[in-house]
Amino acid sequence: MDQPTISFVVAALNEEHTIESCVRSLLDQHYPAERIEVAVVDGGSADRTREIVARMADDDPRVRLLHNPAGIAPRAFNIGVGRTSGRLISLQSAHGAAGLDYAEVLASAFQTSGAALVGGRVEARTASGASSMAEAIARAMSSPLGVGSARYHYSDEPGWVDTAYPGAYRRELFDEIGGFDESLVRNQDDELHFRARLAGHRMWYEPRLRSVYLPRRTLAALWRQYFDYGWWRSVTLVKHRRVASWRHLVPATLVAGLAAGPVLASVAPGRRRTVARTWSGAVAAWLAVLVVSGARERTGPAHIAPRVPVAVGCLHLAYGAGFWRGLLDQAGRRVRRR
Repeated sequence: MDQPTISFVVAALNEEHTIESCVRSLLDQHYPAERIEVAVVDGGSADRTREIVARMADDDPRVRLLHNPAGIAPRAFNIGVGRTSGRLISLQSAHGAAGLDYAEVLASAFQTSGAALVGGRVEARTASGASSMAEAIARAMSSPLGVGSARYHYSDEPGWVDTAYPGAYRRELFDEIGGFDESLVRNQDDELHFRARLAGHRMWYEPRLRSVYLPRRTLAALWRQYFDYGWWRSVTLVKHRRVASWRHLVPATLVAGLAAGPVLASVAPGRRRTVARTWSGAVAAWLAVLVVSGARERTGPAHIAPRVPVAVGCLHLAYGAGFWRGLLDQAGRRVRRR
């Protein structure tokens, strides 16, 4: 099998506790050493991140420390793509460590699928001693009832998908469709995958490419995160004037429906009973989904399962609310520009 050169790109900011193990895992791959390079693109760390990477670069010429003056992820990715030379480019999280067969599996996935993009599976885990709510949030983010058809959160079956994480790409894809959109603070990888799909390229999902993700530990933090995701998803919608996937509209539809019922009942008193019946049925259906999400965890610790529906509900509402707020903010900006 052809063993293509692989450039691992790591966006980093204040990662002194994890950056060495991350880079070391990429250097120690069961793959020809001369066919791997690691570019750490630092966004202006105030801790020892740069010092650690610089030392590793002195010891191993395959490591490069690059500077990201903008301090945002899409700029880091573009710098990494532009300053490396591998035929395959694989984005990596500075918070995790790759398995020793990661490069081998990645190269095989590209060759067998023929895809221009390959993505892996994200495993939501909690640190030792995590609270019950943190555990529930991790389970909500690993459930199709929490994250919908985003298979890369939970599926063990390889196949074609709209998006997955972390992303890996053939270098020529960037020549064809351009790099990451630096106006997007979030969702920049999903937007790139959407552009690739519009150009005729789908992403191959390989669940053996696993990365660990440490989710938020509180509902408040989870709400802020998913509100931001929804907000930036609306930016992508406005940019392309179409949605990347129907699942992105489900939380927005839920929020709109929850808000519309009481409003319609107040402005159409003659149909109040019909509106109330329809609205109540929709709310009951959503609550049933939340109950099922908790029932799926019944084999786990008893103190976790009752909290999972709360976390799932937070995911739905925060994303939907952020989406609508984003559309309103963008409409307001257009009005002000005019």
